Amino acid sequence: MRRAHAAIALAAWLMASAAMAQDAAPTAILTRAPADVLRWDASGHLTWLGRHLRSSLNWDRWYDVATGGASVGYYWTPHLKTEVDVTTSTHGDAYSVEPVPPFPAFPSFVQREHEFRLTTLSAGLTAQFFENAWFHPTVGTGIDLIREREQIQTTTQFASSRDPRAPPSRAPEVATQARYLARPFVSAGFKVYVSERAFVRTDLRTSWSSSGVTTLAWRNGIGFDF
Repeated sequence: MRRAHAAIALAAWLMASAAMAQDAAPTAILTRAPADVLRWDASGHLTWLGRHLRSSLNWDRWYDVATGGASVGYYWTPHLKTEVDVTTSTHGDAYSVEPVPPFPAFPSFVQREHEFRLTTLSAGLTAQFFENAWFHPTVGTGIDLIREREQIQTTTQFASSRDPRAPPSRAPEVATQARYLARPFVSAGFKVYVSERAFVRTDLRTSWSSSGVTTLAWRNGIGFDF
């Protein structure tokens, strides 16, 4: 019995010593490094663009074109990014008619056909709402740098062209000019993730000048984070 009691006491002493040693040892802390933050995104897009023309002449006030382009964005925070966008358009047409001083008894007018093509470089800031979600509303603002190429075909016609006394109509004249413009813009839309990194996006965008709204655009695209 004495030997049994001694063995039990020795076992208790060893267990207590082991527990004290574990308490005295420094506690190991397991940490998990955060996953890499994806800072960039890129997308391609197609856009319907309506452009407003303002002139003292009898113009068609709006013309519309399709545009295609690409965007690259850098996220400074999960909710704020800088985005650069490049687009180019198909051609859009507008027409104007301008009366000119008539020949005696033969009133005449000048008809002009205007063909426009736009190339735009945009830079702006976009705010993206929500975090760790598949749906993100967005708003943005920035500036459009626009190259507008205009080809003008001018035709002079006479109201009494069937009268043999009327002067012959002039052959069409073609001239080309380019304008460089800067316009502020605002946008609002949303971004929907279809996988961990791939998304679709759409937004409405408008720019303006001192004379009012100059463009309205509906943009749709697909892209990915990297």
